[in-house]
Formats: sequence, C-alpha cells, structure tokens
Amino acid sequence: MHPQLDARSKQVLKALVRLFIETGEPVGSRVLARESGLEVSPATIRNIVADLEEHGLVWSPHTSAGRVPTSRGYRLFVAIMLEMQPLAPEEQAQIRESLIRQASDAYQLYHAAGRLISGRTHYVGIVLVPRLAQGRFRQIDFLTLAQYRVLAILVTTAGVVQNRILEVERPVSESELERAANYLTERFAGWPLGEVKTTLAQERQAEGAPVASMAARIGWSALDFEEEEDLFIEGQGNLLDYPEFAHSERLRELFEVLEEPEEVARLLEAVPEGSGVQLMIGEEVGYEALVDCSVVTASYQTSGDGLGTVAVIGPARMDYAATIPFVDCTAQQLSSVLSQNIPPEERPSA
Repeated sequence: MHPQLDARSKQVLKALVRLFIETGEPVGSRVLARESGLEVSPATIRNIVADLEEHGLVWSPHTSAGRVPTSRGYRLFVAIMLEMQPLAPEEQAQIRESLIRQASDAYQLYHAAGRLISGRTHYVGIVLVPRLAQGRFRQIDFLTLAQYRVLAILVTTAGVVQNRILEVERPVSESELERAANYLTERFAGWPLGEVKTTLAQERQAEGAPVASMAARIGWSALDFEEEEDLFIEGQGNLLDYPEFAHSERLRELFEVLEEPEEVARLLEAVPEGSGVQLMIGEEVGYEALVDCSVVTASYQTSGDGLGTVAVIGPARMDYAATIPFVDCTAQQLSSVLSQNIPPEERPSA
C-alpha cells in the first residue's frame, strides 16, 4: 500500500528519483531545492526528505550524503507519479519492420527482438520462448544417421524446431521413415504437442497397421524428452556501464544468474500473467544478485504455441518512462509478426 503524501512531498520524491536515474549519484537538499520547482529553502527540503525517509521511500548511503530511492520509492514513482507515453507511430513501425525482416526464421526473429530491446534500452534484453509442450504440431521428419540411429526434426506452428537423435530397435529404411513422418504430419497437424504425446504413448503399445504402429513408436520417442528452455539473452555487457555494478562480487553474481538459462527462465515464469507490462524492482525480483536491478516483462502470443515473454534487466534506476512502453510495444509487435505468415515479397529488404 502506498503512503499518503502531500503534493510537495510527491514533487520532491519525483525530482529525487528523476535526478538519481540521470546521474546515479545521491541527491542533496540544495540540488533538490533548485530542481524540484518548489520555491522553498534547502532546510524545508531537508524536512520533506526526512519524512520521505521515515516512509521508507529514500535512504542515505552515507551519513553526510544525499538520498537515493529505495525499491518502495521507485515503486511509488512508477505507480502514481510517472506518466507513461505510448511510442509514436513511426517508432512502432520501426520495431515492426526490424522484426519482419527476420520473420522467415523463428530463432533469428527471437534474436532480433532481444537485440532490439538491449540496443534501444542499453540494458539486458531477453526473449523467453514458450515451452515446446505448449506448442502445436506442424510437421515431423526423420533422417537415418546410422543403422540404429535416426534424427527426428519436429517443427511447431510457430516455427520452433526441435532436433533429437533416436535409438531404434531395428534398422529402418528411408521409405519407412518417410511414410511414418507423412502419417504423423497428416494426422496430427495443428494438435497441441501434449495431446500428440499422450495419444502416441497409448498407441505405441497397441497392435495396428505396420505404418501406424511404427509411426506411433518412433513419434512418441521423438516427443519423449526433457525439455530445455529456449532463451535468448542479448546485451549483458551493457551492465558494465553502470557504476552500481562496479563491485566485482555483485557483478559476478549477476552474470552467474544471466549465464544460467534455467535460472533466468524461472525468474520470468514466476511473474504473474496479466495484461500489460509487469515490473519487479530490487528485492521484489527475489534474487540477491539482482537486488540492485529492476526487471520489466511483457507477454507475447505465438502462433498457437502459448505465451512467451520479452524482458529487460537493468539497474533499479532505469529509465522507466522509456523502457516500459518500449518493452510493451516490442511484445505486441512480436505477437503480431508471429501470428502472420508474411510472404517474402512483402518483407522489407535488410
């Protein structure tokens, strides 16, 4: 619950947060008296800042230093003081065009979205692809690798590709593999992958036509795997430009989290699904290594493959006014591009 502040206190807090975001330096009373727009003395500003500190909205890193916002202070700033402006139509069009250029390859598209976010915000840009089990079956192909080894190539309706090497009970000819692949593709196109797996698990034990029986066994093997996260992270090096991460131990811990896809995915999947952008600040993130960070996330919809997430990880003093609308717009445009089968001739040239 947000504390009740009078108009002057809100104006001082807003100025303090804005100045700290810009400079990264604690903000003193004299500077606030000059920059807040209030025609009051530094002594009056000090009294207002003392009240803000009692509310847990600011704190002093040193006894004689100015003040910096707490996580609670940032939260109040974003929730009731910051006016979010949607991106201009031309900026939205630029984002869309950047994504459309990579629309023919889902993995390149996700990389492009991550690079777009990190490049524009100068923070870490992340794209989390929905788990494969959430997707829908488009097609499957099998290729012989050796006498008892087969490569399965599974493609979802969103263009996500999963390759897996299978061990087979007996040598299988190319013609048998082709018939099995055609059977599975024709039968299950558009089905949720979880339902395909359940159906094949039942049918692989039953007697049936040779093609159907073999297709059920090999198809189930192709879908029976421990799923890894598909996570695209861009711009980790941007964090080196922020003094709050200059402490080598804190930076090392932060990079250790970013180098573990499962940890990053767990962090993003813990964010409640909802409309619009979600924001976690400081301690709200739930990771000691990210206590000086904020995380902005927005969901995007794939073509039948469930919800994915685009995100930014940056310092707690991030430029929320610019970052939040950009992440939101990127998620919307990514959803739009993924939902359309854009012919090559309609894509802008690189």
